[in-house]
Amino acid sequence: MSLLKRILCQCKKPSGRFGRFLARGMNFGHSGLTKWGLGFIDIARDSDALDIGCGGGRTVERLAGIATDGKVVGIDYSPDAVVVARKKNRALINEGRVEIFQEAVSSMRFSDGAFGLITAFESHYFWPNFRNDLKEVHRVTKPNGQLLIVGAVYKNKKYDRRNQRIVDAIGMTYLSIEELREVLEGVGYSEFDALEKKNKGWFAVKCKKQKRGTA
Repeated sequence: MSLLKRILCQCKKPSGRFGRFLARGMNFGHSGLTKWGLGFIDIARDSDALDIGCGGGRTVERLAGIATDGKVVGIDYSPDAVVVARKKNRALINEGRVEIFQEAVSSMRFSDGAFGLITAFESHYFWPNFRNDLKEVHRVTKPNGQLLIVGAVYKNKKYDRRNQRIVDAIGMTYLSIEELREVLEGVGYSEFDALEKKNKGWFAVKCKKQKRGTA
């Protein structure tokens, strides 16, 4: 296994001592991307939020700092990432404002319409079946709730050569912004909007779950 593939496998599912080290490193390495992406949406103080693929837990902490009257849940299917994220958010967990679970996006424990805001930072690439998993995400989104997906690997001319190496090494969901729009609208989201930071190769897309009775 190449070094690149080994590192990417750990990004996908951190495990062992190195995986926990990497999860902690993500808290710093993704900090700029996270701050930029969260600036793309309005978050109410009383939001009930879910962060999918929470990694080391820094995004959960940021969300809890904004939604001070709400509750934030983080999930990750890596038990080692969950350990790191819980340690990072220990005080908030003790206050009852944060919960972190080992959970797969494909089948979540949460009730229909449980969250007014769902975020995925650098994690959607690794979902096992992106379209079907989005249907599950849509299920737990409140009517008129927001979904925010942020990442640094997407089809764009400037970074396609770099990105293709990453995608070929491990196999990842690799879409353009327009392709993302088509999939999101196909499962029932609307009011799609996108933002790019082209000098970094970052993207953010946001959308809302349609209310019942709307087209």
